Amino acid sequence: MARLKTRSSGMTTRWMTLTSVLAAVLCALSIVSADEEYSEYLPRHHVEHRDVSSKINKKELMIVTIKQEPYTMVTRDEFGNPLFSGFIPELIFKLSRRLRFDYRFREEFAYGKFDNMTQQWTGMIGEVIKNEKDSNQGADIAAAAITITSDREKVVNFVKPFQNLGFSIVIKRPDYATDLPYTFSIFQPFDPALWGLIILSVVVVGLFLWLMNMYNPYEWAGRYGLGLADKQQSEYFNLAGSMWFVFTSLQWQGFEKAPRSIASKFLGCVWFAFVSIVLVTYTAGIVNHLFWASMVHKSASIRSPFVDLAHLITNKDYKYGVLENGQTYRYLMDLAPGEEFDAIRRYLKSPEGQAQLVKNVTAGIEKVRKGKYAFIMESMMAKHEINRRPCDLALVGDQFGNRAYGLALPLNSTILSDLNVGILEMMEEGELEELERKWFVDRNECWNVTVMDRLATDVASALYVNKPKSVDLGMFWSPLVLVIVGVIASLIIAFAEMMYYRQWGRYKSSNQPQGQQLKMDPDEGNI
Repeated sequence: MARLKTRSSGMTTRWMTLTSVLAAVLCALSIVSADEEYSEYLPRHHVEHRDVSSKINKKELMIVTIKQEPYTMVTRDEFGNPLFSGFIPELIFKLSRRLRFDYRFREEFAYGKFDNMTQQWTGMIGEVIKNEKDSNQGADIAAAAITITSDREKVVNFVKPFQNLGFSIVIKRPDYATDLPYTFSIFQPFDPALWGLIILSVVVVGLFLWLMNMYNPYEWAGRYGLGLADKQQSEYFNLAGSMWFVFTSLQWQGFEKAPRSIASKFLGCVWFAFVSIVLVTYTAGIVNHLFWASMVHKSASIRSPFVDLAHLITNKDYKYGVLENGQTYRYLMDLAPGEEFDAIRRYLKSPEGQAQLVKNVTAGIEKVRKGKYAFIMESMMAKHEINRRPCDLALVGDQFGNRAYGLALPLNSTILSDLNVGILEMMEEGELEELERKWFVDRNECWNVTVMDRLATDVASALYVNKPKSVDLGMFWSPLVLVIVGVIASLIIAFAEMMYYRQWGRYKSSNQPQGQQLKMDPDEGNI
């Protein structure tokens, strides 16, 4: 019995020992898992790596960056220490995990340009160049939205681009206007200029019929002078009668008396053809406009005042500008080919254009919000700005001017190839795309405005496309040319009739019709 108790006690002890060991293992695994999970969500701005074997032969890399949301954002902790967050700090964090290096951020306040006075580079580029001369000075890496240019490539090395982008135009979002009534008018089928030319045609044709009635011997007034027509007939085509003839035929109401001479009849035929074209066109137009007026119109168009860069530079109501002495300015002034860029260069060199340059992106956005100003900036920054509250900005046109951003290193840097591999691996695995989506798309504060805009724009665009357009001079020039040709031809015919009358058409005593009393022509007794 005692032996059984001892065996049972031993089994219990072993079981408790095994349980303790298993619990210890599980605890250790949970700590490791929690540690890995914690390290995955470490603040991107403030990462302290544990002592691991490093691929990069330096204890700690000094990295300079510049504050530019959302690439790099700088805040302060309770002790006043800078905390870095954003696209660039997270990019460096992911590279450090891949390549196993430690780093420390330092804020700079300029990207860097060549100073002609000191013959040295300033800003982040200058810090990287210092490191080339002394590894304990300056910075090992300049990490920001630094544009890769030929001038910079001569003095520093660039890692493979982590972002390829271009330029976009930012304007103040056009205001909504809803429930606009559609007013129908009988004048809508024709453009105002065309209405004016039609009225002018009525007056001109009426005047020519009146003048030919006065001076053409074969017209009613001319025959009255010869005693071949009575007083009433001679007034058929006086000024009022001629205008009445033109107006009633324009209304397809017919006419009481027709012209008698060949010239006037020819002009009348041309006028009838013109009237037929006008009335058929007007009837078709008014039917379309009546149908359109019967539709429901709930959204007014929110179309932009211009659609691309070429339209912007010809729009007299809008001013435009860029960041002063930035890469956008350099691209537009020195590199961009094309006539529209030639016009931009002339504008930016003028006093008016110089007044539209801004010191920083924030100043440019504030100027846009005041209205009637377009800011040309990097496309990714533009997308970021339009997706921030108060959601009153919009992009116009397509992206133009391809360019790239990269990390800058000293010319003698030994870590260039490692960083190149790291960037390419992140690109192949989709991590760069994920970072762009996280910092430039998923942080969208204006998603509801964007959706409303898209719906409203779709409706407005559909309505705009289907809306009947007034017939203008460009569409209706040929009937007007017909009237002009008809008037000129009728004048030539009238001149021929008068010449014929002077030579052969006058009555003389030898050919006077019997039974008619004709007035004597004072010229050589002719009648």
